[in-house]
Amino acid sequence: MDDLIEDLKAKLLHSSELIQQIASERNRRTGRSPNTEHDYLRLGQTLLMRAKTTDGGLIGAVLNTRRPTTFQKRIAALRFTLQSRQLELLDSIVEPVTPELAQKCLRLLDEQIDHIQSVIELKQQGLVGRRVRRRSKRVALGGLPPDWREQLCHRGSSGRYAGALLLAALTGCRPSELERGIEVSRVVNAETEQSLIQIVIDGVKVKKSQGQPIRRLRYAEDDDHPLVLMLKEALSQSQQTPMVVQIDHAGNFSVEVRRLAASLWPAHQHPITAYCLRHQWAADAKRVGDAGAVSRGLGHLSAKTQKLYGTASQGRRGHVLRPVSVEAERPVKDVAAPAVTSEPDEPEPVS
Repeated sequence: MDDLIEDLKAKLLHSSELIQQIASERNRRTGRSPNTEHDYLRLGQTLLMRAKTTDGGLIGAVLNTRRPTTFQKRIAALRFTLQSRQLELLDSIVEPVTPELAQKCLRLLDEQIDHIQSVIELKQQGLVGRRVRRRSKRVALGGLPPDWREQLCHRGSSGRYAGALLLAALTGCRPSELERGIEVSRVVNAETEQSLIQIVIDGVKVKKSQGQPIRRLRYAEDDDHPLVLMLKEALSQSQQTPMVVQIDHAGNFSVEVRRLAASLWPAHQHPITAYCLRHQWAADAKRVGDAGAVSRGLGHLSAKTQKLYGTASQGRRGHVLRPVSVEAERPVKDVAAPAVTSEPDEPEPVS
């Protein structure tokens, strides 16, 4: 029994030393949200399960990608997951340590040490092989009909995500922001007495120097855009004041967007995702010459990010959304120059 205890102490010390080698430079929770930690833990556990059936074990499971961003996310997820497991292992060793408990902990520590050493090796060698840059979802907008958002919302109007589809189209919000719930209400501009529909978004990806905690978009109540008309009808039928649109799981919503789009345009070259609605909203703002609204509306703190979303030429004539105002809680840094408002070429319509 004494030999078991000594072996257990030695392996605990060894695993603790190894875990320090993969720990983040900022070994604390600063700026990391509970949602991010949840996603990291889920991804880390998935990779550890794949390692059992993948050639090369954990290293093979992590290297099964050609995208640097995916590789780095997998490393971050494993770091967090293995650090969490280390704490769980320490907590599981309680006095008195029986031979059965010691044997169990030794097996778990052998597995933990093997995983940590794999992550250390992955960090040292980096992503090997030919790398592929992620293609922006905005390329998927090419070839869609000008009213593709309206068609998508109509196709999903009888489903559980009807309201979520509509708000994603009208605001370009992230699916994870729909998980938090988005408020919709009627308001009146005190100065102009104009009746407005206000949409309030509780932002995600918010840190001290990143993101917008709260943003508000307002559409004129007499706006005749089909999407605004659909929102007015939903608001009139709602029993809530304000109306709150909320989903249970962002991933399931994204799957539904893909399914609906595939049923509408089965021959389309690229998959249509929830983020395509985000790109289209940005394209509309650029089309009307309000590039600054892109950063505020999408929940960014830096105007530099807006160049990654949509293009003015992707704003469809006759189908552009024109909110009366787009407000964000924080001022946007490095406000971009106004977008070109001359008539750009229209994307090719669906044949």
